[in-house]
Amino acid sequence: MDKKDIGKTLALLVMATMVFAIFSGCIGEEKPAETTAAPTTEKPAGPAEVKNPDTIVRYTIGDAKNLDPADSYDTASWEIVTNVYDTLVTVKGSDAVTIEPDLATDWSVSEDGLVWTFHLRKGVKFSNGNDFTADDVVYSFDRVLTMNSPESGCAWILSQFLRVGDTVKVDDYTVELHLEKSFGITLPCLVTAVASIVDSDYVEAHGGVQADTENEFMKENPMGTGPYMLESWTRKQEIRLVKNPNYWGGWEGKHVSNVIIKIVEEPSTRILALKNGDADFADIPTANIEDVKDAPGVRMELGPSPNVTMLHIQTKSENTFMADPAVRKALCYCFDYEATIKDIYNGYAIPLPGPIPKGFPCYESQYEYRYSLDLDKAEEILDAAGFTKNEDGYRFDGKPIRIYYNAGNEERAKMSMMLQGNLAKIGIISQVMADSWPSLLGRMFGTTDWDVMYCGWAPDYIDPDNYIFSFCASADIGGDIYNTGWANARVDELLTNAKFESDLTKRCEMYKEAWEIIIDDPSHIWACQPQHVHFEREWVHGYEYNPCILWRYYDYYKE
Repeated sequence: MDKKDIGKTLALLVMATMVFAIFSGCIGEEKPAETTAAPTTEKPAGPAEVKNPDTIVRYTIGDAKNLDPADSYDTASWEIVTNVYDTLVTVKGSDAVTIEPDLATDWSVSEDGLVWTFHLRKGVKFSNGNDFTADDVVYSFDRVLTMNSPESGCAWILSQFLRVGDTVKVDDYTVELHLEKSFGITLPCLVTAVASIVDSDYVEAHGGVQADTENEFMKENPMGTGPYMLESWTRKQEIRLVKNPNYWGGWEGKHVSNVIIKIVEEPSTRILALKNGDADFADIPTANIEDVKDAPGVRMELGPSPNVTMLHIQTKSENTFMADPAVRKALCYCFDYEATIKDIYNGYAIPLPGPIPKGFPCYESQYEYRYSLDLDKAEEILDAAGFTKNEDGYRFDGKPIRIYYNAGNEERAKMSMMLQGNLAKIGIISQVMADSWPSLLGRMFGTTDWDVMYCGWAPDYIDPDNYIFSFCASADIGGDIYNTGWANARVDELLTNAKFESDLTKRCEMYKEAWEIIIDDPSHIWACQPQHVHFEREWVHGYEYNPCILWRYYDYYKE
């Protein structure tokens, strides 16, 4: 079966196409949302003089955490990884469904779906001058599975269908993947940053591969076949990329040679940089959209997005009351969903009834909005569970619930304060704490030293499995991406079966049963589904929103 026929035989990818007909994941810092209005708002041309014509400058909220593709799992880190490294296959432009060649020029799959054959691009070199061959592909995939992403957990994407030894070299430019079971979303998973190809010689010279162990050198010294190389990284300040002269795609045509990513938590600084042209791209809070969208020389792009915003609830906290489903239900009734969309996102978001976003197959399996702001109901639940107020009027004997969000994210700051106010009304003390993006991820991935944490999700691949399995399956089977500690054996069974079920009706039935359990024993508060908003200077060309690969700097130019 050749690659032209693959899409016709994989039901999951067919349904993914339906997703983006409607719209037309990684753990995300969550960029500001946008409405379902016209895709682009154009204005008269800005200043004639283009600043830094050979450099893209982007002002963003949070710093990267880990630049090793085998253990990198957040949008800020993937921004760098996907520009330094290549994968076998990719998606391009605004199309997140159609799989395109990258380091593989073509591929085929056996009739039973168990053997995938990839023919590799010849003449490709890593930025250090080493040749790219099949050995690097085998090494890269086995490395991910052996390391098992101890910091981030991202290895689950490949471990769904691959084991160590399943990637086999046929010759220098041909590899095969030998699967135990047919897996319909194999290709979309190979688009993700965790499937990036590293130089085996380079890694071996710098620490090699150790089971369940991070490679400290690779975290800060990425080196791939992609269009850019890391020039410098000043933590919490900026990251600089420079063009890779060995890039197999070449440098003819219109491309920028340099990329500067500024980490700026203060929104007013990002806004000023965009308006005065020091920034070509800038992350703008939804509260400031009206202030920026008509600025001279600035272009705003609007469109739907599959991104979601959630509050994650730590069930293994030292505050042992967080393990009680009654407490977590009460928290769900303390969150103001309507005010979040109307007042905090200024209408640039839609409701989210559960883990699967609107526009995806099986969204309707979450058939109702179970929770709304209802403080009386929250008190009733807590009283019935024995969490009554003490003589000072406090529940939990005055122990505070710790609420974390990433510094610089204005929407999450406001949601945190609003939740804190509602909790106080029913006798719950809480502490709201802002943390830098890398520090927040370290706390979430590596500790239980938190009670509630805000985070967003941009898809790794376009399928509902990437949401509901990632959030709600247990860590034991590769789920619980946000380290909530929640687990349910029946949910694990349903979500595992759904992962390999090609009959969409049956999949949706499994998701519906799982949702009934999840929503009655919550480990997340489903805040909303923000929509995508993008600001850029009018002299920038080539940007197209793709939720799976957010920034492809090689495609951008200025004039």
